[in-house]
Amino acid sequence: MNSLLKAASGIAAAIPKHSTANAAIGLSGVRFASSKPMKKKLDQKPNSRVVFISQSTNVHANLAFEDWMYRNWSFENRNVLFLWRNDPCVVIGRHQVPYVEANLPYLESAGVPVVRRNSGGGTVYHDQGNLNATFFTARDRYNRRDNLEVICKALQEDFNIQAEINSRDDIIVGGDYKISGTAAKLGRTTAYHHCTVLVGADKKQLSLALKGDKSIITNATESVPAPVMNLRDVSDNISVESLLGSLGRKYLALPTAESCLSRGGSNGFTLINPTPDWFPGLGELQEELSSWEGLHGRSPRFSITRSITLPNCLVPNTKIDATIKVYHGIIEEVTFSDGGCPDLAEITQDVSQVFKGMQYTPEVFRDMVNGMRVPQKQKLQSSYGI
Repeated sequence: MNSLLKAASGIAAAIPKHSTANAAIGLSGVRFASSKPMKKKLDQKPNSRVVFISQSTNVHANLAFEDWMYRNWSFENRNVLFLWRNDPCVVIGRHQVPYVEANLPYLESAGVPVVRRNSGGGTVYHDQGNLNATFFTARDRYNRRDNLEVICKALQEDFNIQAEINSRDDIIVGGDYKISGTAAKLGRTTAYHHCTVLVGADKKQLSLALKGDKSIITNATESVPAPVMNLRDVSDNISVESLLGSLGRKYLALPTAESCLSRGGSNGFTLINPTPDWFPGLGELQEELSSWEGLHGRSPRFSITRSITLPNCLVPNTKIDATIKVYHGIIEEVTFSDGGCPDLAEITQDVSQVFKGMQYTPEVFRDMVNGMRVPQKQKLQSSYGI
């Protein structure tokens, strides 16, 4: 068992990693969301609270579990805190363009996955120096400020770290250093709010990973840069493991409807293994998150312009601008400046038609130049099967 799990003192159910008998966390605990409209009850407390701790550090598995819970569990009478961390990865928001937000060439060469989550908000870097927290609740009990206050209370009371919540619902320390951002998904009856807390993340890798291409033009949501700090820079006494235990205990100590009636009400810490054996249907969600469609196929519209050098066999020492418009990862349109050479029109028109409808990658600009070499149509047919 890894050190993250050992930190959660008071664990009620240490379930073997490969057991299928307790898919009950996935099945017997399931009460599908009611189709009936729910009345507002912001002041009503849940009957119980439970903390789930993931035994996986795979971002696709953990995000798939998050989505599985959102789709399958009813939170009408209970709240859940899901605590998890990942191996190095970049997680972009639902309405973002990955090329704008992340350094995709670097991340691909480093073997670091990029994944699109189902909530809005900005892009974050994860590694095992982050603690991720997801607060599940009924939609009409959703209150992200209350959730953030639990994190601040844990930091202040157990680690003597003075943390505040700013107007953007970021948690900051030292005046304006961000240690946690926030995002949410709100459904008709169910909601979740999640955040990542920087404890001892690799800030050099974070900086490299989040160097996206800011020359891209888009109306998509863009991340708001902010100075960041690790909690380890504030206190030597904190670790991901100790924060997990502290946050879990503070969360379970919050009032519930049953605890107000002196009947207890919290189920404690529960280890979960986010696999299809435990949670039927989770595999399909994980595959979707890790697919091209999941990352690029949901990407908002954007356009990108590059200066390309024409082949010498056409016009020596001549550059023109090529602009590509992309929607859902597919090239919609390719246009070129004439570069003072109107005779290029036929060639560039052929190239535009060939690349329209293809999946966009940054290598497309290089491929277009190669496609302009004569004999034109034979080259295009040979390279792209048309």
